[in-house]
Amino acid sequence: MLRRYETIFIVRADLESDATSSLIDRYAGIIGGMDGTVIKAENWGKRRLAYPIEKRRDGVYVRIDFVAQYKVVSEVERNFRIEENILRFQTVKLSDKVDMEEIEQEIAGARKKEEEQKKEAEQKREEAISEPAREEVGAFEDPDSQNPRAGDEEGAQETPPVETDEERAKEE
Repeated sequence: MLRRYETIFIVRADLESDATSSLIDRYAGIIGGMDGTVIKAENWGKRRLAYPIEKRRDGVYVRIDFVAQYKVVSEVERNFRIEENILRFQTVKLSDKVDMEEIEQEIAGARKKEEEQKKEAEQKREEAISEPAREEVGAFEDPDSQNPRAGDEEGAQETPPVETDEERAKEE
């Protein structure tokens, strides 16, 4: 009988991001290899631990939401115990009954949302790259074209001379 589970585990913070990604892929592969379905695997990033674990103060939190039989949970947790880069883990059963059509719709929605976020991030990156280019173009424009009163002596204001600390001290 398929059930929905959520596993949250903490990976050592000193691991490189590629190693953390490969761990996530490994456990998602174990779930998939045993006829389970991974709904979503999220890397929550590096965070401060509530208390030191194995003399470590920080860890990378990861959440995997999946549908599988209980034997899959047992196998994943067995692998967590063996893996030295996993500091802690916890699996929670979210529901006893699972409708696979709803799960497939949820997976499709999550993928669509993820693609939209990637597109937005790419657009922001392109805008950030193009802004310095616009600023450089603006620096080469004629300065008189931007200030209509430039060259107009009547509109010019005199700026008072800057008084230094030494001059103030002499006056006192």
